[in-house]
Amino acid sequence: MKRDAVMRMLLGGFAVVLMLAGCGGGGGGDTAGGEAPAIPPAGPVTLMTWDPPANFADNEPVDPYRDIDHYEVYVREDANFTNSDLPVMVIPALTSVESTRAPSTHGFKKGRKPNSEFPLENLNPHISKASRQYVSLKAVGVDGQKSAFMPPVAWDRT
Repeated sequence: MKRDAVMRMLLGGFAVVLMLAGCGGGGGGDTAGGEAPAIPPAGPVTLMTWDPPANFADNEPVDPYRDIDHYEVYVREDANFTNSDLPVMVIPALTSVESTRAPSTHGFKKGRKPNSEFPLENLNPHISKASRQYVSLKAVGVDGQKSAFMPPVAWDRT
C-alpha cells in the first residue's frame, strides 16, 4: 500500500545529531516575566535531535501536525535492530509551546510544535548499564503505520 511504503521512508529525511551540552553557567538577577530560572542539569546532557520529515516517498508533503502520531525509541547494545525489538519509550510527535503569554505562536498550530529532540538520559531507567548503547527511532503515523528504523546512533554513556 502507498501508506506502508511512505511510512517506511519517513525517517530517510531525518537528520540525527548528537550534541553534548554542559551545565549552564551563572548569571544572576531577575528573570523576565517573573518566572523562576531553569535549574541546570547536574552534568552533561546528551540530546538526540531530528528534523520531522518533509516529504513522503512519493514527494507528497508531510504535515507533522496531522500525519505523525509519535516516535518509538529503540535501544540495544549492538546496532542490529530488528522488527521483533520492542520500543523502550514513546515520544509524542507534538509538544506544547512553552509560553502561553507570547504575543504570537511563531507559526505553531494551537500552541503545539513538532517534537524534535530527546534527552537520552531519560532512557537510563529502562536500559542495561552497558557503557555503549545504540539508539534508533521509528516514526508512527496516525494510521498506525511505522517507518523503517533510522540509522542507529552510538551513545557512549559515561
